[in-house]
Parts: sequence; structure tokens; C-alpha cells
Amino acid sequence: MTASGKLSSDGKGKISAARARRAARNQPIVARNSKSKLIMLSLPCLVAAGVGIAGPIVGINFLGGGTLTHIAAAAIGAFVAFVLLQMAFDGEPVLVIDEDGITCRRPDLGTIPWSAVLGLGTSKATLLRKVFMIAVDADELDPQARRHVRNRVGLFSAFSPQVAKFEGQMKGHPSIHIPLSYFDISIAEFERQLAERVKFRG
Repeated sequence: MTASGKLSSDGKGKISAARARRAARNQPIVARNSKSKLIMLSLPCLVAAGVGIAGPIVGINFLGGGTLTHIAAAAIGAFVAFVLLQMAFDGEPVLVIDEDGITCRRPDLGTIPWSAVLGLGTSKATLLRKVFMIAVDADELDPQARRHVRNRVGLFSAFSPQVAKFEGQMKGHPSIHIPLSYFDISIAEFERQLAERVKFRG
């Protein structure tokens, strides 16, 4: 009876593990903008905007360039802060990786089907920021993503040997780079989930 009970328990354990693996395979990877990170980034911009506005009002040349310099600093600071805060409070997913492929809103790629994906990786790029690299077959992309590939500025490989190595391994196929630094999911967790999905896709 004891042996039988042990076998039964092991069998259930194996079934549960198999179900867990299937669930992990079917669970999409969803990344949204990190509210806290983007709010922190917006604070210096708000300070610059405040200083730019305050200078002409109180009659103090904080920036050393006169009224026009203050107005320009206020306008640029306010604009950048507005963009960052808009991103921070946008609750929609920015990146989704599921059975349909890789869907990204920033850059606005639409959905990259798995049939177009030739390679995946993550690497440090400019300013030590991590990027998600996707090598693609341009012929398999929809027009929206194909336009992005055609018009992209290829600076990542110039500043990152790792990105350049990845692109070299892809033998001339274009690659798309998605910044990971502003997501609410940690880079380590993203890489773990990505490895799981790639493993299950074979």
C-alpha cells in the first residue's frame, strides 16, 4: 500500500509538472512601461522647464544665455517631460510575445510573425542600455515592420560589439532593436521568460 501510494503521488507530480510546462508555453510575455522609472526620468525635465520659466519672471539669468535660452529650456523640458509622463501612464502593453509572434508598439512594428524571426537575443547597447534584438527575414514582414527595417538608423552595432556580433551571426539579415530599460518587467525575468518560450518553440 505504501509503495502504491508513493507511485500514485509521483504520477500526480509528473502530470502537474507537465501541465505547468504547457501553461508556461502558452502564457504570453507582456511588458508595459514602468511608471516609476519614467516618472523619475521626467523629474529633471520638469526642473529644467521650471528654471526656464522662472528665470525671466524673477529677472535672474539662471542658464547664462538670456531670455531665449530660458524659453527654449522650458519648452524642451516641458515637451520631454510630457512625453515621458504620457508613456508612464499608458497602461497598454508595449511588447507582447505570444503564439502569433512578437507585437511591439515602441517602435511601432505591428506584429512580427514567427515565420519572419531568424534569431533572438538581448545585449547591452548605447549608454549601457539593454536591447532586445530580433533578426528578421524582411520578405516575411508586413509593410509596417518592413518600413521600420528599411528606415532604421543602424547605430546600435556601431556602439555595441555584442550587437555587432549578433548582426554578423545573422549573415546580413536585418535586425530590429527594442529597448528594455523602461519596461515594468526586470531584464532578468524577461530573459528567463524568453528562454522558456524559445525552448518550447524548439
